[in-house]
Amino acid sequence: MLRILADGQIHSAKQLINQLALSSIAELELAISTLFDLGIKFYSPRADTYQLISTLELLDRSCILAALPVNNQQRLALLEIHSVLDSTNQYVLAQQHQVVPYVCLAEYQTAGRGRQGRQWISPYGSGLCLSIKQYYETINKSLTGLNIALAVTVVRVLSLIGATEVGLKWPNDILWRGHKLAGLLLETRYKKGCEIVIGIGINVKSPPISKNTITQPWVDLYTILGQPISRNVLAAMLIDHCLQTLIIYPQVGLTAFLDDWHNFDLSYGQTVTLSKQAEVITGTAWGIDDEEGSLLLQVGNEKRRFVCGEVSLRL
Repeated sequence: MLRILADGQIHSAKQLINQLALSSIAELELAISTLFDLGIKFYSPRADTYQLISTLELLDRSCILAALPVNNQQRLALLEIHSVLDSTNQYVLAQQHQVVPYVCLAEYQTAGRGRQGRQWISPYGSGLCLSIKQYYETINKSLTGLNIALAVTVVRVLSLIGATEVGLKWPNDILWRGHKLAGLLLETRYKKGCEIVIGIGINVKSPPISKNTITQPWVDLYTILGQPISRNVLAAMLIDHCLQTLIIYPQVGLTAFLDDWHNFDLSYGQTVTLSKQAEVITGTAWGIDDEEGSLLLQVGNEKRRFVCGEVSLRL
């Protein structure tokens, strides 16, 4: 039904029932109700008609693959697109196969996750919910640094599509003028080697969301760019650049990402407050450690280091 309605045109109940081979108006109303629960908004210009408030570009596997450079088309082992998942990271981690690189996208997550157990909320088809799995038999570089490198990679991609004033709040929150635009969640699992899953969430074009649902200020790419961006093109760009980073990082570590981190760093030279369990620490942020990506914080006369996962940062 959504693929039919995605053109933004008016569709009558009779047309939808015939096209979908439904047996009754009750089945149609149940389907409409389900879409409404996923955050899809409708007009009903006339009785027994349905029209989406705006056109909707659904994710398309063939479009994403076609937009990838040939080398990464060949490198990518598996690309899956789902309508609804609990969480792309959770789904990917549950898969037992070792086919990598493995990419999974979902139009909607019922239990999307951010850092430190926070919920990531994105109405159906309004953003990108993307996870990439990679496997390393051995990796001699810091995984904290990989988190940093991938965050820099995402901001590079956003800059390429024309999103200006986008920056990073350590370790991997992506902000525009103080509003949350995107986030990352890196999870690891050790077996014989190291299995890494990086989850990326980006607000692309979001409908109005209740302030009770999302408490922090947020923004989408449509607002920043002033025009729509293809989610399929953006997904292909993210996959391409992240796959490159997953190859480069084990070889050179943070070396290839430090200059851009410094350019994107929103907290450098600023007084910041970090919470670490029950402890609250205030100091001046002086960038990151070149090897591990730990936050360097001047607290009184002492320069201290904080690693990802131990602290949260508030500008």
